[in-house]
This record gives sequence, structure tokens and C-alpha cells, in this order.
Amino acid sequence: MKRFMTVLLLSVAATWPALAADRKSEPKSIPELQAAIEAVLKETKTPGAAVAIVSRDKAEWMAGIGKANVAANKPVTADTLFRIGSVSKSFAALAALRLQEEGKLKLADTVRQWVPEVAFTNPWGATDPVRLVQHTTGFDDIHLREYAHNEPTPIALKDALAFGAPSRVCRWRPGSRMAYCNSGPAVLAAVVERVSGQRFEDYVAKHLFEPLHMDTASYFCTPEVERRLAELYRPDGFTPYPYWHIAYRPTGAVNASARDMANYVRFYLQRGSLHGTQLLRPSSIERMETTETLPSAKLGTVAGYGLYNYAILEGSFVFRGHGGGLMGGLTDMAYLPDHGRGYAVMINSGNGKALFKITNLIRSYVIRDLPAPALPPAASVPIELQRHIDGYYQFISPREQWLYPLVRLLNIKKLSFTVDGLATSTLGLHRERWAPVTERLFRRENQSAPALALLPDTDGKVLIQFAWGTFQQVSPLMVWAQLVGMVLVALLMLSAILFAPIWGLRMLLGKLQNAGPLAVRVLPLLSAVLLAAFDGLFAIGLRGLITADRIDDLFILGVPSWLTVSILFVSIAFPLTAVVSLYVVYRARAADMNRMAYWHSVLVALAMVAVAVYHGYWGLIGLRLWA
Repeated sequence: MKRFMTVLLLSVAATWPALAADRKSEPKSIPELQAAIEAVLKETKTPGAAVAIVSRDKAEWMAGIGKANVAANKPVTADTLFRIGSVSKSFAALAALRLQEEGKLKLADTVRQWVPEVAFTNPWGATDPVRLVQHTTGFDDIHLREYAHNEPTPIALKDALAFGAPSRVCRWRPGSRMAYCNSGPAVLAAVVERVSGQRFEDYVAKHLFEPLHMDTASYFCTPEVERRLAELYRPDGFTPYPYWHIAYRPTGAVNASARDMANYVRFYLQRGSLHGTQLLRPSSIERMETTETLPSAKLGTVAGYGLYNYAILEGSFVFRGHGGGLMGGLTDMAYLPDHGRGYAVMINSGNGKALFKITNLIRSYVIRDLPAPALPPAASVPIELQRHIDGYYQFISPREQWLYPLVRLLNIKKLSFTVDGLATSTLGLHRERWAPVTERLFRRENQSAPALALLPDTDGKVLIQFAWGTFQQVSPLMVWAQLVGMVLVALLMLSAILFAPIWGLRMLLGKLQNAGPLAVRVLPLLSAVLLAAFDGLFAIGLRGLITADRIDDLFILGVPSWLTVSILFVSIAFPLTAVVSLYVVYRARAADMNRMAYWHSVLVALAMVAVAVYHGYWGLIGLRLWA
């Protein structure tokens, strides 16, 4: 599935799920791999790619494939710069770890302790302050206006943080749930600036880029960078995007080449050193790769998100790394710590299918001659715990709060224990089987690392945690009521719209008997049309976020525009007409009209009011996406 960070620009970077490769087509040599990548680029209309494949001691292959600039017929080389998006986040963690090694800060320090001027809201601050180590703050992901922020020149970090203060609200107790968030690295970078006395980008350049010999890496688009930089392209493969000055540079603004990334990956494989120079202790690298701030950490090692470094499960192999993306560009960086191999790949297109296919080709090549790690033996799970955990679970750690009213309805999992393990499904689809590693930690059947944790009950709630989200047990009645409710609302909305031309035409022709008050038919219809309009406008906005087809979609959603103003208008008009329609049908309960038509209007009005109440509860009335 394409993951463009929900959105947009900086952080696609969640994880790219493993795809079972066709063993007959796995590349066995560099020429075979290059030919396979060239075929993917052609198939997906992706102009170019840069690739680095390394071992612990050397760069095995650094290459450019395809075009860096289509109009100028400029080829990609190993020195062509690409925008690596959320892979940039890792440098904030490395900088903080280096300062910790020097005794200048501790990851357990609170954010307030170092940068009290950085605004955020934490209702649990007295007992659970936000600490430097936490990417699990519960902050909403950066709002659309923060994504759309684009000045002619880069802005200072303090100004970016001030602009984005409204999105930094802890929605749950810090450290209790996992949700990917783009503002965390920027806050951490502000601490690095305070402690070091240097601008964050200057600190990284001197203490990381320079000793890692990432000689062309940069956060800014200088004339020299622009000369080396690959153009980023729309899905057509020839229309470029303009350069985007990201407000949160520590989150996603690094430009780097395949040669730069080769050294960067080798630095992780050498456990914090390169060319004999130890830049960070091995323990700091291990800390980056460890999830410590979630409840699952108390149960054992779980394949999840460390310090801007996450586990990527490829069969029984466990890669570490990070992905990244901007409009028109995607990156994947990953390595096998125990086997001393890794890679980085960057493309100048936002085509997730292209990166997905290329990444799987590269991973297959990297592990081509490695013996697969042994799978852990199955553990036993007490019958009492099985009975306690069996049931339905609803997602409760949304990344973007404004999308949660939709996500919560569609992201419901069913857990059921079988003779040989645990089975999960999402609304009856995406079925997976899990084997117990301990009584509370589970791995997918073909994977070696656990990625599902059965958490101890919290405040009487039964919770489970996957690598990228937390779920809470809910009653089957609630699940089925939601599903049935959605189906009934959809059917009533569609029936009102589809029946309208029929009775409307009959009324015009004078053939509609017992028509009754016109408002009884029209107002429920109008509320159904407005709900359909809201859903349609919302879908247009989501298309722009998910597919990243046009940079204009990002601006349209993050600023007052025809789309966002229309969503605001319809989000207010719909509940108003729904309430009025219910009032009208009630007043006309004794009217002389076709009773089947009357009761259909009643049902439509009731359904629309129910949806309006749902919208009101989740803040969808008066929705201003640009705010």
C-alpha cells in the first residue's frame, strides 16, 4: 500500500510491509538487479533512482539509474542529491545521543526543562511530563496548515515551532500509546540548539555529516545543492514539483546522495563508527533501535519504533532503518545489524508502487545468500488469558485526529485464539496468524520478532499494541451496531437520492397521488445530498493526501480554498438541515400523504440526525482544515 504519510510531504515513512518475492525472479547479481530496477522505473513512469548497497566494511554498489532531470536529459549518478524526507529524523536522535554521551543532557530530561518557550499542552504534565526520549507524546500529527507552510526562504526553527503550536496537544498520557508524529524531531532539535549553543543544522553538519563524510548532504537548497539536486516529479514522470521549503527541517529536509547514504548506512553497521573513528558508542546505536517508552517494553523486546529508527520485518530477517517521502520523492534506508549488510534507495517520484517493488528487489538481493534466522519456539498462553483477550478491538491511537472519526470505524480487529496460536482480522479481511513468543508477545508465523503485545489491563481496559498502533477491546454489540448503522445510513441516503428523480418527475406530471407536504420529501433529501457532498469533498481531500498526485492538493487542504471552504460550509449546512428535516416530518405526522413515502422520509431524517450527532461528537461540524 502506498504510504505517503497520510499525508504528504514529510513522512511517508512509516513502514513498507514485506512482500513475498517471486523466488524465480530474484536478482543474483548487480547487473540483474540494475536491469530489474530499470524495468520498474519504466513500468511506473518513475524518472530515476539512486541506490547504495553496502556491507559493514565497504560499499558494494553505488549507482544512479534513469534521469535526474527529464527535460535536460540529465542522468542520475551516485552523487546526485535526493530529498530523503523522514529519514532526516534520525539525525535529531543522533545529535541528542551524542550530547547525552558528553553528559550535557539526558534523554529522560523533560522538554520543559530545556525549552520552556516551546508551547504544547499536556493535561498529565504533573505526573507524566513529555520527555526528550518520547516519540509517544500523544501529540496530534502536524496540521495541514503546517504541511502547506511554504515561505520563499527557509524559516527559523523557533518560528516553525511557534506556528505549529496548536497541533502539539497530548491526547493521551505520554508514553501510553504509539502514534507517528512529525513535530517530535523538531522539538528535540530545539533542545539540541539550546544545549549546544548552535543552530541545529550547523551542529549536525559539523558533528555528523562531516565525520561521516556525507560531503554533499545539506538541509538547505544552496546554488551548489540545486546544481546537484534531482528534480522531483508528478506521477506522469515529466512534470516537476517546485522546491518546497519545509518548515520543520529536522523532520524531513535533508538532501543526500547515494554516496552520502552509503557511509550513513555503514555507520550503523559499524555500531557508531566509520573509517576507524568512533562517533557514538555502540550502546547509543542500540538505544536508537530499541522501543523503550511504550507499555510493551515491559513485556520484552518488540519490533517497533525506537528513536526515529524502526524494525522492518522481511520474513525471519529483521532490518532496522527508516523511510521518507516528500511530494515527488520517496526514500528507504535499512540495514541488518547482525549480518553487516544494508542499503539506501531514493526515487524522484511519489509512486509508492515503484519504491515498493524496488525495495523488495534490493532486500531480496541483500539476503540472497544468507541463512534465514531460526524462528523462536512457540510459547504457551494460559487458557484464562486467551478467554480474556478473545474479542474485538478498536483503534485508539490515531496519527491525525481529524481523520479519526473515519479511521475508528474502519480499523476494527478481531482476535481469536486457535489451537496453534492467535488469529487476527480487520473487518473480516486481512487475516493473519500469530505464534506466541511469550504468553503476551506474538510474532507473525513467518517472522522471528514479536510485533503484537497483549498489554496488562489499564484502568480496567483490555489493550493490545501493534508496532504502529494501540487498540482497545470493545463489545461485539458495539462493533456490529456500528457496521449495521453505517450500512443502513448508506442505504437510506442512497435511496433518498435515487428515488428523488422518480417522485419528482411524477409530481411534475401530476401523477403523484397523496403527495403530502413537499417539505416532508425535500428536506430529508436535502440533508442526504449534503451528507453525500460532505463525503465526496472529504474523499477529494483524502485522495490528495494519500496519493500525493498534485502538490496543489496539499496547498488546497492547508489553506482557505474552494475545497476547504466548501467542506466548512457543508459541514454546517448538513446538521442544520438534518435537524430541520426531523422537525418537519414530526410536524407532518398526521398529514394526508402516502404512508410508505412518509415513513421513508422519517427514516432518512432519523439517519441523518444520527450522523449529525456523530459529526458533532467528533468535531466535524464547522470543520476548518486550514486551522
